[in-house]
Amino acid sequence: MRVMLLTSDRKTAQLYSDAAEETSALRLCVMKHIGQVLERLFRDPFDALLSDDVSVLQTQIRKCRVRWPAHTFLLIDRPIGTRQLPQTLTYCFLKDGDPKEILRQIACFPNGASRRRDPEAEISCFLQQTGVPVSLYGFAYLRIALRVLLSVKELLDVSAIDDLYALISAMTGVDANAAEHAIRHAIDTAWMRADTDLLDKLFGYTVRSDRGAPSNAAFLFGTADHIRVIREGNRYDAEGIA
Repeated sequence: MRVMLLTSDRKTAQLYSDAAEETSALRLCVMKHIGQVLERLFRDPFDALLSDDVSVLQTQIRKCRVRWPAHTFLLIDRPIGTRQLPQTLTYCFLKDGDPKEILRQIACFPNGASRRRDPEAEISCFLQQTGVPVSLYGFAYLRIALRVLLSVKELLDVSAIDDLYALISAMTGVDANAAEHAIRHAIDTAWMRADTDLLDKLFGYTVRSDRGAPSNAAFLFGTADHIRVIREGNRYDAEGIA
């Protein structure tokens, strides 16, 4: 998979260049200016574009006629409004996320070159095993939140939960409060139908009807931590949780 990184920040460029050397599924080309990107796209096709500059991309995408990559990914350090998002946006990652993990996830997007596990399918499978119905809006919002949490080196502080709602809002157009309530409903539903032994394993206490479901933050951070441990130990099993 051929990926182009657009950033004027030397530290970011170096971090991703180093990470790319350890990611065999993709080749990374670093560009400092949008002009360099356009010149290169006129000559060579790329599968994906990763950038930390949403405003430049939004302007240039409207004005130029080049073969734009199939996927556009953004590195952001704060939630952004839907009006600022390029029409070709595929996904947002937190700027302080782990470059190796972000590149690993990018390499899993469909392009015909990678056969590695799709992180979206991995998260979906996990959520289904915890009892979250796929038919609920909250399922999709949980999947977005978990993907963001898993892209950072360490789990964020619980106070970051509001930022996650705002990010879901920016990516889907749904109100942040509506996203929060949808996730709450999905978790409550899962708590009524999932295997109690599994929930006890995930959240560290015996599930009882008088205790109710965990908070949104407890569910998200607990689930993200469990998936992270499974990935690091390479013990993920699509037929069950290790």
